[in-house]
Amino acid sequence: MKKLFQILAGPIAFALMMLIPFGGLDTTARGAIGLLLWMLLWWIMQPVAPAVTALLPILIVQLFKIAETKSVLATYFNATVVLLLSANIITLAWTKWGFDRRLALNIMMRVGNNPKKLIIMWFALSVVLSSCVANAAVAAALFPIVLTTIHAANISDDRISESNYATMALLAVAWGSNVGFGTPLGGAMNLVVVNLIEEYTGSEMMYIDWIIRVVPLVLIVSVPMLILLLTNKIEFKELPGTREALQAELNAMGHMNRGEIISAALFIGAFGLSLARPLFQKLFPTLTANYIFLLAALLCFVLPGENNKPVLEWGWSMPRIKWGVFLLIAGGTALGNVITTSNVGGMIAEVLTPIADKGPLAAIIVFSILGCFFANIMTITGCIALIGPIVITTMSGLGYNPIPFLLLVYAACNISICLPSSGAGPAMVSGYGANMNKMVKWGLKTVPVCLISSIVLGYLLYLIWPGFSAIGL
Repeated sequence: MKKLFQILAGPIAFALMMLIPFGGLDTTARGAIGLLLWMLLWWIMQPVAPAVTALLPILIVQLFKIAETKSVLATYFNATVVLLLSANIITLAWTKWGFDRRLALNIMMRVGNNPKKLIIMWFALSVVLSSCVANAAVAAALFPIVLTTIHAANISDDRISESNYATMALLAVAWGSNVGFGTPLGGAMNLVVVNLIEEYTGSEMMYIDWIIRVVPLVLIVSVPMLILLLTNKIEFKELPGTREALQAELNAMGHMNRGEIISAALFIGAFGLSLARPLFQKLFPTLTANYIFLLAALLCFVLPGENNKPVLEWGWSMPRIKWGVFLLIAGGTALGNVITTSNVGGMIAEVLTPIADKGPLAAIIVFSILGCFFANIMTITGCIALIGPIVITTMSGLGYNPIPFLLLVYAACNISICLPSSGAGPAMVSGYGANMNKMVKWGLKTVPVCLISSIVLGYLLYLIWPGFSAIGL
């Protein structure tokens, strides 16, 4: 019965919006709001996979003509999806040949057996890696290694939920992987923001521009998050056997193989060229980061790895590619487009304009709270795809450059750590035995502090750093 209610709640909300002339809204606007409600309800309650929900805009737009079907379909395989697919393929090569595991083990070997230092390193490593690789991939790669150190401390699987150290170590990865947005490659949600900026400015968003402005925001959000995580009591002063367990894993891997070397070199090369894009933009105007990574991804299927076989083979790669993530970014973008073209975004902006008109700080506060709230109950991608266009419409309508406000609100959206629906890390952590009550309790304590830090320090950045607001002018 509960499942049936969850399934029917979305279409009923849509039907009510279409049948009842709320506020004299036209059919297009009511259909856009109904689609928004349907997707929000299904993303929150998840009676079907989030990727399935992301397909709704195609069907609803085609049946009810609340937007142009051709424009909606175009979002399901655009340049942003090309970049995400390409980065996913390259990091699959990391996983196949073990480079991601070797990297994590080598870093952790340098920390020792101090539990707080280990938690700090897990968190920092997750933040850094998830700035360059999709959050889900980082969490999936690091959780098994964390579990190795937990087992080395004589904590069995059935006792993980009782151990503060074990739960903190797992949450360090879950939370850290959610706040790694330091480069555009950190996940679908980052690329949604890049796409919004490029649409608004009409020009290419350089990776170096993103990194310079966003890395300070990552620190503003992640440092208080780590500090509050470490305030929880740990039952160990020193962990028994952790270094030895990691060394044994590393020894078992042997020397770097050809597949590891090539997959690492392809990613580093593509990332380096993307950073250097301003140097050759005029010479190769069409070779944007999206297609630099596509070239590197294609080379994975061409260059020989071990035993003279390609680094990747399609039969092995195809079922492991995160197709659902691509649908999610496309569906979220399509929803944002429908909201914008139907003028619903404009109507929401009109409601929020009197608050935002009180000044930049008021605008940052109201949009950041909205973003953080929705991101904790639905996907960050869907949240920023919904709120991002409204931020741009509202702030540009008030005569402000909306880009810094979009980035500050996006930082708040990444403070999504309370619930399994908050992101890949929090969703996966329960499968490794973490205490979910502790995750919610510690998360509810942490989110307000990080949100205040994001608002206050982000506003100071906006005031004192002229370059922060330079994009889009």
